[in-house]
Amino acid sequence: MNKSFKGSRRKIAAVMAIALVASFSPIASIDAAPKKSGGELTVGVFNSLLSSCYSPNASNSALGIMRSVYEGMFEQKRDGSLSPNLLESISPSADYKTWTVKLRDGIKFHDGTSLGIKALITNIEASRGTYFASVAATKGVAVAQAAALHTLSSGIPFVANIKKVTATGALSAAIELWNGQIDFDQTLFASGRQFVRAESDITNPAQCATAGKGTGPFMFQKLTPTEVVLVRNPNYWRKDADGVQLPYLDKITFKYVNAASQRVKGLKSGTLDAIGFTSAAEAKFLVAAKAVKGATLLMSPSDYYAMSMFNHAIEPFNNINARKAVAYAYDAARIHAQLNCFKGTCFGEVPKSIVGKNNIMYNEKSFITYDLAKAKAAVAAYKKDTGKDLTFTTPADTSPEAQASAKLVKQMMKAAGLTMNISTEDTATITAKAFPSPSSGKVNEYQLYPTTLVEGTGTSFTLPFLQSNSFAAPNNQFLAGMGALAPLFGGFGRVINPARFADKTQDALVWAAQYDTTATRKANLLKLTEYLQSTAAVLPGPSIQYGWAFNENVKGYEKFQLAAGGAPKPVSNAGAAWVGVYIEK
Repeated sequence: MNKSFKGSRRKIAAVMAIALVASFSPIASIDAAPKKSGGELTVGVFNSLLSSCYSPNASNSALGIMRSVYEGMFEQKRDGSLSPNLLESISPSADYKTWTVKLRDGIKFHDGTSLGIKALITNIEASRGTYFASVAATKGVAVAQAAALHTLSSGIPFVANIKKVTATGALSAAIELWNGQIDFDQTLFASGRQFVRAESDITNPAQCATAGKGTGPFMFQKLTPTEVVLVRNPNYWRKDADGVQLPYLDKITFKYVNAASQRVKGLKSGTLDAIGFTSAAEAKFLVAAKAVKGATLLMSPSDYYAMSMFNHAIEPFNNINARKAVAYAYDAARIHAQLNCFKGTCFGEVPKSIVGKNNIMYNEKSFITYDLAKAKAAVAAYKKDTGKDLTFTTPADTSPEAQASAKLVKQMMKAAGLTMNISTEDTATITAKAFPSPSSGKVNEYQLYPTTLVEGTGTSFTLPFLQSNSFAAPNNQFLAGMGALAPLFGGFGRVINPARFADKTQDALVWAAQYDTTATRKANLLKLTEYLQSTAAVLPGPSIQYGWAFNENVKGYEKFQLAAGGAPKPVSNAGAAWVGVYIEK
């Protein structure tokens, strides 16, 4: 079963429908015993969760909090393939333009309502923005702004290829696409970010903001920027092999601890039971966490691709020489050695492409590497083009590690004759500014935005960030049917384009690869990567790993099994699967 469902990675020997059907047994589960139930954990996270609603986006460790309350249609196995979670099965048509989905039966949301096809379709329509549009059409824009504006988010362009969703049964639906898409299942997964919410979240903005209702193992009790408390969902739909109701834990308190040193201190003292890290500038603390007596440190794969996004719409990076100057001045190997390594232990990899070796788009052709002489030549070329010195500003988080990283890059730029200024802000604020809601009328104004948008081994969480507007893809007629709301949704099509790309050649290459369902898809992807690298479209940094350290009495993260069978990655950027974690007594 696992081999039949590879998304963009499966070989196309013939065009055929492939259904991924979940186990017929009640629920595949975890080897556990009743004595494991109960107890509380305190977890130190490095991202702040500002809301349980659609916006602003939850980043990395904050995403792990959301994934404990909300669940998606799929989960991801250790090998990167998908496993149905809330879904029982999914099957594409021969042309990959229609995908039929079927839900599991008997699942309830935290508000007591059942997960049926109506709830699923309402969720899909909300994620597309069409729920807001329907309220506006029937009750007026003013009512829609008051009652449904909270459902509009940066997730809209990810599902821009959806044309129509139709119920075909009490638990099944057909999803029609504008263009055939071989990895649409991965789009519905959205790298673990496509949640299914209770309809009350969609109709109640206040609930959605801080007390959202999902189907997950835990429920919100408290949500503030510095602390989130989750309590056990007594009606969760999964049980373990012994028939014990999951999850085991009664409560998890997530504390936002920005400084990595304080996370390690908390693990040592026992005030924190588990802590998370990013390898970007936190290598020293990863090593320290591993050395804590009795602690276990688990690392994610290096499948998170750090890159800074040049703002192509404003000076100076609307000029290719400015982008090339920074790209040649940026010494990724030095960054990696100084910030991603400590006492001979290194995390992540020095980039040789905009994505890592495990990604289908990996291509070393035209990749720009450090060359100080070429950097200075590009600075001179920019001066000749514009008559201006090359100066720019980039944001950096308040943490000592982020500041150290930014200052090191600033030194590199200075050596090449560039001036780099640093704007110090917390990560949540930076993210909100880089991805403003189109309803706000704002756009990303950062000249260079450091981020980790692109991740994984496929393209569903890569290509959407590399195009000018998702709704401008060939055959997509969505905006044509939106009437007066077309400008608003056109803005949403651009919302995950912080680089503000507007390159028609780049767009054509993206769409030629994204919607290719034949054996030529890989070649088209490699062509796109080469073009992006030749135009210095983005600035790749060392790839990132995420580490999670657990005190010796915390167990279960390594034994968790998915609902349809198979093991997930033990940890990811979001953390562990807290549903299977228990305290050894």
